[in-house]
Amino acid sequence: MTGEAELKPKRYTGGRPSQEAALRRDERLIEIAARMFMERGFDATTIDAVAEAASVGKATLYARYKDKGALFAAVVQRQIDRWLVPLGEAAESPLSGRIDDVLLSISRIMMAAALAPEALAIQRILIAQALRFPELARLAHQEGWQRSTAALATVLAHHRRDGQIVIENADLAADLFLSLVIGRQTRLAMLGIHTDPVQVDHRIRAAVGLFLDGVRAR
Repeated sequence: MTGEAELKPKRYTGGRPSQEAALRRDERLIEIAARMFMERGFDATTIDAVAEAASVGKATLYARYKDKGALFAAVVQRQIDRWLVPLGEAAESPLSGRIDDVLLSISRIMMAAALAPEALAIQRILIAQALRFPELARLAHQEGWQRSTAALATVLAHHRRDGQIVIENADLAADLFLSLVIGRQTRLAMLGIHTDPVQVDHRIRAAVGLFLDGVRAR
């Protein structure tokens, strides 16, 4: 964990970059690496090629990421963090009003993120490399799916307390809801099967309605 002394502003006269500059450099490296993984795939992307594209020394890149797996893990983590933003915000301050509207709003945001080209490309690589790099699969499941269900469970628990829904296990309900809403659509998208956005939204509405039919307070 970074100590307090390291967090204080420092004057730099050369040599090692400041913390802010290092963060910007890392963000740029991950951005470039993500693009190259998307365009070339995992096997055809090399640490050396990323270093060259980012105009940094190979020693600098290897000091930050010990191998290609570690670099791809950073790309995966960035994508997960972006996907979790709307869920995290909703969990920290649950949306008021009808749960129908809350779940529709969250579902649409999540679906848009899940169907983004970068997200689909990363998912394809993860599936292809899961047996070779099981730690990447665990990262995606634990940091992605499990954190998502935990955040959504917080939202569902809030609406259970306000009496709109009746659920015994908020975590299980959240897991089932995510599977219902985004499972089929992301699977089709990863196979390259296009679905009209109007139909996607129709399925979101149907999924939210079906879920609420089973948990709505009578």
